[in-house]
Amino acid sequence: MRKTFYIIDDHEMLRSGTKNWIMTQSDWVCMGDSGTHEQAYQDFERMQKEGMLPSVLISDLNFYGENTGFDFIQKIHSLYPDVRVIVYSMFFAAGMVQNAMDSGASGYISKNASSEELLDCMEKINGGGEFIQAELQTNLIKYNKITDALTRREKEVMDLLLQRLSNDEIVNRLNIKKRAVENYISIIYEKTGVGDRGELVLRYGQ
Repeated sequence: MRKTFYIIDDHEMLRSGTKNWIMTQSDWVCMGDSGTHEQAYQDFERMQKEGMLPSVLISDLNFYGENTGFDFIQKIHSLYPDVRVIVYSMFFAAGMVQNAMDSGASGYISKNASSEELLDCMEKINGGGEFIQAELQTNLIKYNKITDALTRREKEVMDLLLQRLSNDEIVNRLNIKKRAVENYISIIYEKTGVGDRGELVLRYGQ
């Protein structure tokens, strides 16, 4: 089984340190790294033409101060379904974990985890499984129990709220009326027991 990886993180020192640690402590081979989505797309297009796509992609979620990693994961998963994605992020609230997995990730590790856990995650998902850091699983179970009370559309709106999209951005993303978005948000606040957007993000999306 091929054990190759690509890593993307906009913090150069962290990216370099993680890449070098993996290569020195295991038999995984690095196929490349980048600090921007644009460079990663170019690299993946080139690697696909060469028939040398990595088996695992390690990706941060927060780029340029924004949670743009979800869209990146979705696009990579759509274009290269055989590449298994691990989210490696400083954000570890249950909402972020679930959104990442729903976007196409196969693993989720916080940057507070041990390096050995990252290797365990890589091995597990490379074998076709899923891996969520043990410390994150309890809150994820609680989060899913709460969101089970939401309708499909309410869950979609909540996911976008946790990605810090504005009401207008949610309107454009879901192609629904602004008044409908406002109504969904009010219902979400009531069902989750929060008072405003800031509390929702603090509780479920940081």
